[in-house]
Amino acid sequence: MEESSKRSFKIILGMLIGSLIYCYFFYYTKPVHRTETYVENNEIVIVLDGEGHCYLGDDPDKGKWADTDDSYACRLPFVSGPVDLYLSNRYNYRAPKEEGLIFSYIESVKILGGDVYLAVDDEEKITYETKYKGEIDEKVILTSADPKIAEISEDGVIHSDAPGKTTVTATFGDMKDTINVTVTDLIVKMPPEFDTSKPFLSAELYSEEDNDLMDAILESRVEKAGYLTRAGAVAAARFLGLEFPYRINYFTENGRINSYRNVEADGEGRYYHKGLYLHPSRYVNIDPTRIVSGPKPWGYPMAELSYNRVAANGLDCSGSITWILVQAGFDPGDIGAGIMAGVKDMTDLGEMYWLADAIDNKTIKVGDLLSGGDGGAAGGGHIALLAAIDPDGYFYVAEELGYRTHWGFWLRKYDRNELLRYFYWQVDMDEFYGHKDGNLTDYWME
Repeated sequence: MEESSKRSFKIILGMLIGSLIYCYFFYYTKPVHRTETYVENNEIVIVLDGEGHCYLGDDPDKGKWADTDDSYACRLPFVSGPVDLYLSNRYNYRAPKEEGLIFSYIESVKILGGDVYLAVDDEEKITYETKYKGEIDEKVILTSADPKIAEISEDGVIHSDAPGKTTVTATFGDMKDTINVTVTDLIVKMPPEFDTSKPFLSAELYSEEDNDLMDAILESRVEKAGYLTRAGAVAAARFLGLEFPYRINYFTENGRINSYRNVEADGEGRYYHKGLYLHPSRYVNIDPTRIVSGPKPWGYPMAELSYNRVAANGLDCSGSITWILVQAGFDPGDIGAGIMAGVKDMTDLGEMYWLADAIDNKTIKVGDLLSGGDGGAAGGGHIALLAAIDPDGYFYVAEELGYRTHWGFWLRKYDRNELLRYFYWQVDMDEFYGHKDGNLTDYWME
């Protein structure tokens, strides 16, 4: 009996020891394994196949380990790598380390410059910026929702094919950004020079919706050049002279500049508001006390009081420059052209220099004003804005002209000698623009 008890005891003891050994090896020394890894909210998430702990770094004995949560996931601060990964089970039994892991993730993709407006058969290159951490092999994929309206190449050039609206999307991993693309025949593809054959604007060509779209296009051009910058003003001048398909009539202001009227007029030779004046819906912008003969949008017949005649409403020379500056966010005030002591005019918006010296010394810049006209150098009865200087040295001047061979709003091309016959002064506008050039280009075809 004694012998039998001893044998039973040994068997039980052996079984107990065996169980303990089995538990030790099965439970305590059973390693955990990584089943999934991803990056979320700037953290590396390591999912294990059981409870445990994770460490990324060089010295696991001194570093801080992360515990798994209820879903067996460890969350650690992001590091791009290469870095070593250590895992241990709930009993701190470590698995073999994984060396040289590299982590990466895509944060975002952003198309720069906002929505795109194009004439038919035109092109515009878009750019985008990406944000990511670590090493990313994926490329940005550009797609058009309707290639029949506008298609886009791999290098980001949108080509317009037919009037309509579509979207362009940039896809970077799981991240996307989308812009609207509008193709319209309300504007023309920007030509290399002003089209002297373009017709004059006449009445009732545009609906309110057309005017709204044209205003959006103009605003986009200014924004991309730089609102409240020199380039923004230049962009407004180029839009009116080149992309707008009609010429604005020369119309002498019904107001301040007429000696027989001591009133200020708005919308009659001048238009002091953002956008184009193409539809009667824009009357809401005009102070009724400044209506003299109108109101009438550009191109609509109206009494031009200084000549006692009916003419299509438009702009005068200082009115066109005022309108250009207003589109870029500036307020030059209700002032005209001329050089007269004690009277504020457009030549007082900046420092005046002899134009010939400014050209020779290369101190003239696109966006400066030019003063000239009848009355010699002291007269300065005409004001204009330098809209471009091309690589061949020609000057393109945005000006509203009122003489028989040149009438209405132009971007008139001059060589140096011809320019100096018509203009005498440069008005340096650096101070006026706050020394902000924006995305300035000397010539629009660059």
